[in-house]
Amino acid sequence: MSPRAPALPPDQRRAGIVRAALGVLRERGQAATTRELAEAAGVAEGTLFRVFRSKEDLVSAALEQAFDVAPLLAGLGEVDRSLGLRERLVEATTILQARYTEVFGLMEAMGMVHPPERPSGTADTATSVKDHDAWHRQVVDQLAAVVGADAGQLRVPAEELVELIRLLTFSGSHPVLTQGHILSPQTIVEVLLDGTRRAD
Repeated sequence: MSPRAPALPPDQRRAGIVRAALGVLRERGQAATTRELAEAAGVAEGTLFRVFRSKEDLVSAALEQAFDVAPLLAGLGEVDRSLGLRERLVEATTILQARYTEVFGLMEAMGMVHPPERPSGTADTATSVKDHDAWHRQVVDQLAAVVGADAGQLRVPAEELVELIRLLTFSGSHPVLTQGHILSPQTIVEVLLDGTRRAD
């Protein structure tokens, strides 16, 4: 029997269960049992159902966390601005690719063909579209900030370059689209940066 987790404040207990559940879902997908989810979190099944009304509620909370864009935005915000443009873009692309790889792996395990239609608690599709537009704008803005003052080196607006980086990183990180030959962040940046930067 797994050791019981120490008593935690409700918010911390919930967050710990969600984190543990994500790990199980990435391996077992929908086949994960409540017993497996509880054991991964170090709690009894009864505790699981005191925190979440059902397995479906726990899975929904785990997916909401997995698709939360906040960690991606935070990571992009921490790219070392003292690096050269190429190195900054490689670092940012590495962060972006890690996000896509995690999401693709989870979606495959869960048998999902697209992300959840809308975040938990969202009233309608219109709200979902607005949420998507808002976080997409934030990702683009963070990537453009990585380019920063070096935008003058480019033949295209910085926003156009970062959109290309986002799109190529998405397609170049998809295991099906790439037939298993994932593009490296260095390759993505080399293809796009050298194709958009002004000649010396």
